[in-house]
Parts: sequence; structure tokens; C-alpha cells
Amino acid sequence: MRSAAASKPRNLWVESTVSGFDRISRARTEEAARCWLEADAVLAVEQSEFDSLRAVCRSNAGAARLLLGHEHEAGNCFEEAELTWRNVIAGVATLEVPMGGASSSFHFRLAAKAPDVLMGAQRERYRRLAEAALAITQFNRTLIGRRTPDAACTAERAAALRATLRDVLGYTAPEARLLSACIEPNGDADIYAIYADKLYDISTRQLTLSAALSEACANLESAVALTALLAPTILEAIDRSADDACDAADPNQQLEFE
Repeated sequence: MRSAAASKPRNLWVESTVSGFDRISRARTEEAARCWLEADAVLAVEQSEFDSLRAVCRSNAGAARLLLGHEHEAGNCFEEAELTWRNVIAGVATLEVPMGGASSSFHFRLAAKAPDVLMGAQRERYRRLAEAALAITQFNRTLIGRRTPDAACTAERAAALRATLRDVLGYTAPEARLLSACIEPNGDADIYAIYADKLYDISTRQLTLSAALSEACANLESAVALTALLAPTILEAIDRSADDACDAADPNQQLEFE
């Protein structure tokens, strides 16, 4: 287990990351971006071969850079995040999964008689979680250059990712609902309300992580839960706001209407 001193950076990282989700749920996207960049800086010095926290830090930093319009930097962050997620996925094959938290008498007996079988099933679950986080990172990366979006292509990618996330995270996972809003833009989904639901989902998940999991398992669970999925509609709203600001500041534009 970690000492209190060693846990401090991780706690600060969680706090900053969760604050980012809180800000985006209130449509304060620039503040959300700053929170995620702050979280990335907190854990910048902590790196290891199996580093799920580093993967989510770089992924969310990429999302932050996109929100701020720094597309080149976003691409660099996403590239590093993808590489780190792939290392995590490869590392799951040798991940030590505690068997003490067997959830039923059947699993308890299975852990006692055939621990490799149960450990293999647990490793498969963690592999799928890491692959889901990688897929979120890859989807976010496709939003670079959104000023010339291909709506049909974006909807197709969103549908494929939604199917994956429903299978891994659950049919009603906030991420799946965000993607539904992307696929069905004429629906009545409130994007920011979905992010608020994501905030609640995070808070309930965090309460259950420290019970029986090893540090590596708990970190991976946290990393997947805290990987931010960007809704394309939020980026489009940022672009519209920027365009409106430019139009308001352009005297020639005003003269055309006089």
C-alpha cells in the first residue's frame, strides 16, 4: 500500500480530474480544460511501464487542448496516450489480480480450486476496460480538425464506439448516452446534463475502489472511469461562440447590415 505522502499526488490528480468533469457539466469548458491540464501536471513525474494513470492524464490533456483550440498539442497528447494505453493492455496479461474479493461462494470455491481460471477472467475484464479507454482516446483524436467535419463519418465512428462502451461499461453508461446524442443530433438529450450524470457515476465508482483491489487494479479502474469522452457538439458550440465573437468585433460585418 502507498504511504500518505505517496498518495497525495494521486489524490490531487483525482480532485483536479473530477473538477474538470464538474466544470464541463456546467458548460464551463475552458475551466474544465485547465483542470485536466493541472491533473496532467500533477502526475507528470510518475511513470511506469504499466501506467494507466499516465494514459488517462495524457488522454484528458489532449481533450483539454482540443477544448482550448490547441490542435497540434492535442495530437501529441493523444499520440502519447494511445501508446501508453497499448502498453497497459499488453501489461494486463501479467497483472496480479487479488482473489480475496471473490463475489460469491461459487467464485470463492473457484478461486481456491482453480485460481488461474478466475484470474484469467479478471484479466480479461481489465483488458476490455483498457481497450475501451483506448477507443475513447482514439475517438477524441478524430475530432482534431473539426472545422471541416464529416458528419456521416463521425456518426459512424460514434456508433461503433457506443456499441463497444455499452458492452463494457453498460447500456446506460454516460459515455454511451453522449454518443447517442452525437448519432441522433435532433434528439432532446442535454449534453451537459449527461456530463453531470457522469460526475455522479464517478463519485459512486470511487467509493468502491479501495476495498479489495490491488493498487494496479484500482488505478486501472480509476483511469478508465476518469477518461473524458468529448461530445462533438461541445466543440461545435465552442467554434460557434468564437465565430460569433469575431463577427461582433468586425466593423465591416456591422456595416453590411447598416
